[in-house]
This record gives sequence, structure tokens and C-alpha cells, in this order.
Amino acid sequence: MAEFYRQFAFVSSVLAGFAFTFYGTLLVAAHEHRAGKWAAFFAVAASVAFLPVTLGMTFGAVRAVNRPTELSLSKLETDPQIALLSILFLTGVVSLLTSFGVSGWIRSRGLGIATTSLSLIGALAAFAALRPYLHLVSAS
Repeated sequence: MAEFYRQFAFVSSVLAGFAFTFYGTLLVAAHEHRAGKWAAFFAVAASVAFLPVTLGMTFGAVRAVNRPTELSLSKLETDPQIALLSILFLTGVVSLLTSFGVSGWIRSRGLGIATTSLSLIGALAAFAALRPYLHLVSAS
């Protein structure tokens, strides 16, 4: 169980750092363009969404190591904290991909269409790949 938390925290921290770096690049490169401002906004939104996931999963790993009998896969699926962190993680992924899609419009219409299309394809692929690993609390 602890390894699940550690890996999730690691991936979230890398994505948060990447999103914030992308934000810094957009501030310098496209501060005058409207699409640049939106791309920067979504990059920050991604970073802000990933940071609580990193913290929550890190402390979840500590809890899993200290009390391993308290956590199991069946309990993981009913844990509201995991549901919240999963939603935040997906929000971060969508925000980062949106930032990528919008950033193409800074240069040209053609590049904007290409980056938006690729971001949509990436979002569909990410949801398909992550669906088995993201846990939402069911009402049953």
C-alpha cells in the first residue's frame, strides 16, 4: 500500500513542477497575448491541483508504513481522501493539457488547432490509462 502512495506522490510532484516551469516560460514568452495568459492560468491551475495530491499521498504513505493493517485495497476504494486526491489529480492533468492546447494559439491558428487536437487526444488517452487506478467513493 505504501508504494502506491509513494508513486502517486512522486508523479504528482513531477507534474506540479513541470506545470509551474511551463507557467514561468509562458510569462516570459507570451505575456502580451491573450492565449498566453489563458495558457499560463491553466498551467498554474495544474500546479495548484497537483500540490495537495503530492502532500496527501506523501502523508498517506507515512500512514501506510506506520499502520499497515489499517489500509488495504478494499479500504482504499472507500476512502474519501483518495477520492478527493483522485479528482484533484484529474483536474491537474486536464488543466495541464488545456494549457498545452491553448499555448499553440499564441503562434498561429494552425498550431492552435494542432495543439488543441493533440491535447484532446492526450486527455482521452490519460483517462483511459488512469481509469483503473483512480478511486472514487461509491454510494453503495
